[in-house]
Amino acid sequence: MASQLPQKIVAGVSVVDTPIVRAAVEYARAHSDDMTFNHVMRTWIFGVIIHQGLFEKGKVTEMDLEAHALAAVLHDLGWDVMDELVSKDKRFEVDGAFAARSWIEEQQKNGLAANWDERRLQLVWDAIAIHAVPSIARFKEPVVRAVTFGAGADFRGPESDITGILTWDDFNAVNKAFPRHDITEGIRRIMIGLCRTKPETTWDTFMAPWGRKYVPGY
Repeated sequence: MASQLPQKIVAGVSVVDTPIVRAAVEYARAHSDDMTFNHVMRTWIFGVIIHQGLFEKGKVTEMDLEAHALAAVLHDLGWDVMDELVSKDKRFEVDGAFAARSWIEEQQKNGLAANWDERRLQLVWDAIAIHAVPSIARFKEPVVRAVTFGAGADFRGPESDITGILTWDDFNAVNKAFPRHDITEGIRRIMIGLCRTKPETTWDTFMAPWGRKYVPGY
């Protein structure tokens, strides 16, 4: 599948370029602020770089590039700036997973997407739902791993790439194409907001420390 899909170059990296991938990028843009949109785009590209590096070393099998692209680009729909995709009772990752799946299914109904069987839909759901749990995601399918590795690498570059594949040259080139927009403060703001608005979804997650520190009565 990978070799049969059209490609384009983004930030010096060859990525899949199909109608549904382009539509997913537009959908993510509509539901994201600048910081989040650039983060998901970097996550996508870093995931491609890391997977390719692992593949060349014989450590992973080929990946469904289209499923990976959609999962990476849509992985933070749970931060929807329009609040249309955010539930009151689910972790943001689960909100994002359900939103992405629903969006793909809608594309199918409208005749804008083909070959999206249950397996591929579930793969995207899984990749988004556990992207913040690397201790689980790293043992899943290549698509799931690539989303988690890409998202993790976006925070401190090679220092937070547990695979050791990403280089500083890669990191800097992608950041130049998609500026960071003070991601540290942006993530802090979003995490505190989630701890404040639906604390029960954060108590057993990496977000809890923000709640304990910044949200009275958390």
